[in-house]
Amino acid sequence: MDRSPDLADNLYNEDDELRQFVNVHVGDEDVRSGDGVRTTLEAGDEISIVPSIAGG
Repeated sequence: MDRSPDLADNLYNEDDELRQFVNVHVGDEDVRSGDGVRTTLEAGDEISIVPSIAGG
C-alpha cells in the first residue's frame, strides 16, 4: 500500500495482516473466505471496506 500509507495503517496491524475488525469484500464475498488480501480482482469488481461495529 505504498500509494496510501495512511489507509494501510488503518487496515493492517503491525504484522502486516488485515486487522481483525476490518472486513473487506469483493462483490458479495469476504476476502477472508478465499485468498485474503491477495484476492484476484477483475475489471469492474466492487470492493467494500467495512469496519466491524460492536457494542451493546
